Amino acid sequence: MADTAITVTTLALNTSTAQPAGTAIVAANTHVITPTKPMSKVIVRLNNTFAGSKDFTILAGDNPPADAAGQGNLVIAIAQDATVLVPLESARFVQSNGTIRIDVAASTTGFISAIQLP
Repeated sequence: MADTAITVTTLALNTSTAQPAGTAIVAANTHVITPTKPMSKVIVRLNNTFAGSKDFTILAGDNPPADAAGQGNLVIAIAQDATVLVPLESARFVQSNGTIRIDVAASTTGFISAIQLP
């Protein structure tokens, strides 16, 4: 599988920011977020536009640095035309290169975005 880079939007204090549209899902790829802030300041936004529920899988990280990677992947079923926000913990999901990796079910359409708090 190839990687699709997810654009990260960093919010600024005391400033409004339009909700990011996100990066279009490529169902055959792994989607990769490269945060520049600690994971406690990152929220992942997952959007499913497929005509039916689809699974989004946030992959367990590498140990080290993800000491809780043994808990495994996080699978989130998202209904048609639904959007969810997911705060993640680095102890479970961060890869050794600092990224977060997300896989989606076959034929999934929609968008993924990452929002960093200041």
